[in-house]
Amino acid sequence: MKEYTSENIRNFALIGHGGSGKTIFTDAVLFNSGAVTRIGRVEDGSTVSDYHQDEIDRQISIDATLATTEFKDLKFNILDTPGYTDFSGEVFSSLRVSDTAILFLKAVEGVEVGSELVWKYAAAAQLPSMIVIN
Repeated sequence: MKEYTSENIRNFALIGHGGSGKTIFTDAVLFNSGAVTRIGRVEDGSTVSDYHQDEIDRQISIDATLATTEFKDLKFNILDTPGYTDFSGEVFSSLRVSDTAILFLKAVEGVEVGSELVWKYAAAAQLPSMIVIN
C-alpha cells in the first residue's frame, strides 16, 4: 500500500439533505478516478458507501462512510455523510476530521432543513466550504 505524507492527503465531507446526491457523487468520483469499474445505484443497493443492509433496504445513508481514491499523487478521503437529521451526529463527527465541506443542494427543492443544519455545523467547524447544486 502506498504511503502518503499529511500534505498529500485531502479529507472532504459531503454534506446535505437526504437525496441530494452525495452517495452517487461518491461513486462517480471513484469511477472516474479508476478506483471502481462502475457507478452504483441507490435503488439497486449497489453503491460503494451504502453497504449496510439497513441502508440498502431504506435506500438512505445511515452511517458516514469513508471512500478513498488517488489523483496526481494525492490521496482523497471522501466522507459520504447521511442526509437525514436523525443521523446528524455522523455529519458532525465527519466534519471534525475534514479539511473541506461540500454542501449538496437539490436544484428543484433548494435549501432544505437538513441543508441548513449541516451548513451551520460546517460554519461552526470553520471549514472551507463549497456548494454543489445537483
